[in-house]
Order: sequence, then C-alpha cells, then structure tokens
Amino acid sequence: MIAVVNGVLVTPDRVLKGKTLLFDEKIVAIRDADEPIPGGARIIDAAGGYVLPGFVDLHVHGGGGADFLDADPDAIETVLKTHAKHGTTSLLATTLTCPDEVLYAGIGRLGDAIENGTPEGGSEILGIHLEGPYFAAASKGAQAITEQKIPTEKELNELYALSRGHIVRFDAAPELPGMDLFADWTRERGILASIGHSAANAETALAYYAKGFSHITHLYCSTTTEHKEGQTVHGGIVEAAYLEDGFTVELIADGKHIPRETMLLCFKIKGAKKTALITDAMRAAGTEAKESILGEKNTGTPVMIEDGVAKLFDRSSFAGSVGTMDVCFATALRYGVPLADAAESCTLTPARIAGFADRKGSLDVGKDADVLLFDGERNLKKVFVGGKEIKE
Repeated sequence: MIAVVNGVLVTPDRVLKGKTLLFDEKIVAIRDADEPIPGGARIIDAAGGYVLPGFVDLHVHGGGGADFLDADPDAIETVLKTHAKHGTTSLLATTLTCPDEVLYAGIGRLGDAIENGTPEGGSEILGIHLEGPYFAAASKGAQAITEQKIPTEKELNELYALSRGHIVRFDAAPELPGMDLFADWTRERGILASIGHSAANAETALAYYAKGFSHITHLYCSTTTEHKEGQTVHGGIVEAAYLEDGFTVELIADGKHIPRETMLLCFKIKGAKKTALITDAMRAAGTEAKESILGEKNTGTPVMIEDGVAKLFDRSSFAGSVGTMDVCFATALRYGVPLADAAESCTLTPARIAGFADRKGSLDVGKDADVLLFDGERNLKKVFVGGKEIKE
C-alpha cells in the first residue's frame, strides 16, 4: 500500500489539504493527516505539492515516434509508454482517415492490445476512437480525404467485428448521406457519436444532436461557425455546441491550436463538466523530431514540426499536436482556468464522456489508483497507473 502525505488533493468540487491518500491497485481511503497510516505502507511525502487523478485523453493518435496504426509490433506499447510518462494514465486510441487495409488492420491490432491488457509502464487503452473515415472534404484539415466516404451497414458491422466490440467513440460529419443509419447504429451499440471534420451548419448539428450525436471533435478546429450558404447566413457547429447544453466538447490544449480567449470563452459557456482537454497527439509527441508522418508510417502524410506544432509542409493546416496531457493541463492554468476546473477537464470530464467515470477520473474510494503527484510549482513528479509507479 502507498500513503501520500502532505499533499494538496485536487477534486472536482474542492481542493483538500491536511489529508492522506491511501491506495494499492485501487483508491483505498482519504483520511485526516492525524489518523494512523497502516503498517508496512510506503510513505510518499508530497511536500505541499498537488495530488491529482491520472489524466484521461479522449483523442490521441501517437507519440514517441510511433502511431497506433503502425504495423510495427512495438508501436502501440511505445505510444502508451510515452504518454504515461506525461501523466496520461488512460486514453482512447485514435485512428484517422487512411486506406481501408491500413485502418482495418490497425483496428484489429488495437482490439488485440486491449484484450492483452495494459503494458507495464504504459497507459491503459479504454477503447478505440475512430476519427473518420466519414468526413467532409471541405473540413478535412490535415486528414487525407480525397473523396467523401458514405457509411454502409455492412462496413460499420465489419469495423465493429474487427474491433471485437471495443469501439467507444466514432466521429463523422452529419451532413453527409447515410448519417441517419450511422446515428442509429452507434446509438444501438452505446458508441459515442461525435461531430468532426464537418461543414455542417447549426441547424444540421442540432438536428443530429437529437439523433444521438452528443460530442464535438476538437471544437474550433475543422468545425464551422457563422457563415453564408448562398445568400443566407447560418450559424455553425460552434454556435450549436453553445446553444445545446447537452453537447460535450473537446479542445486541443497544446497552447497552439486554441488561443487563450477562446479557451476561456468555452469554459465560461460550457463549463469544466462539459469541456474536455485533449492532445490530438501525433507520432512526434514526446520527441524532438523536426519532421514526421501523420498517420501510419508508410502511407501517412509528411509533416514538419515548427513552433511547437505539427504542420503540413505547405503550412495550409496544422497536422495534429505534439503536446502531451501535462502540457494541456499547464496550458489551461497559464491561460487562467482555475485549478479545479483545469484538473476536472483533464480527468473526470473525459472519463465521464467516454463512459468510464465509474473507475477513472477522480480520487474516489474504489476507483483505479491512477494518481499523479506534482510539486508546488505544478511540475509533474510521479505517475501511478493502477497503483504501479511509472519509471523514467
């Protein structure tokens, strides 16, 4: 058992001082500092630093020089170990638009990885996040979309079978044909349907909220806002996200994709309980690479790393983030998001959105012992996944 003493415990509703956190594989107790510590426990003195739940990343493609779609047998473990060192204790493994054979093989490998369990020293994969392939070419960002693909029940069932039921989230553009089928199919399986890489107007976004799309993929990035269609002005996905209280949203919080004012506006309107911070990390995250590949290493898109962000070589679009969740947390704090709100948006909110709040996202007794220790300057010092310390 581990006992963390002299720490400041950050919870969604308050910040606790004068407490001792006890855990093994699960959170065992939060006790007053003057209560006795069980014999044989390893005592860690937090020295006035902060104690948080492990970060939960809803949207991560790669890191450490690897991508979840790579055929390299060590690629998945490399990504998981890279992000674990930066405080991500659980995540959704994200794909992107790519050739069918690459996508299908990658989904199969991810299904295997989930069923094989969390590697020692790595983050836990909570499930698979399919970012595409049913996207609008007009809002493709850096995704390699040459033509719009339309969902069919046959293909949806094939993808689900390949994943062995581990698809947790599926992003799509609701203005495309076939989206009633897609909405029904995801809803019947309890899969989170998210509006992403879409040119939809507000009317369409709100209509598909009513049909089951409840989340917005990287708000402000490849999403519409007020615009003209012909000679008529329409609201966009951004306005729909703010108008419908039920929508949850995510922000790429690497300090490059979203400016301070935009993040603060989102927190002001949606609040920490509806706003998740994500990395959208690609393979160069956690490395010093200056050039990289977005997607699978043999078929992906060449990108450059400039000014701390991945970009297409023609600089027409960012191409995913090289940030990690400790960077996202620090960015939110630097922008002025209150400590408890910043922590919640990196922990309990994404856990709730993904459907894993029963065991992730907070320091509640009985939950998995995914624990982060920061010093008083909010620098990450120790990471525990399921009670096991991640070593550098």
